[in-house]
Amino acid sequence: MKKANCPDCDAEIEVPNDVMKGEILSCPSCGLELEVTENKGDSVELKELGIEGEDWGE
Repeated sequence: MKKANCPDCDAEIEVPNDVMKGEILSCPSCGLELEVTENKGDSVELKELGIEGEDWGE
């Protein structure tokens, strides 16, 4: 397992070694949904998942 930190609450998150860029993870501490932006060597970078421009048919 790799380790990463939540960008919101800074909690440590265990990330599977085979995680792929674009996968969505949840922070076990604050529940924030996070997107994997990088997975190189021992480092994994996460960013807050943003919903962009959905209009829900309005």
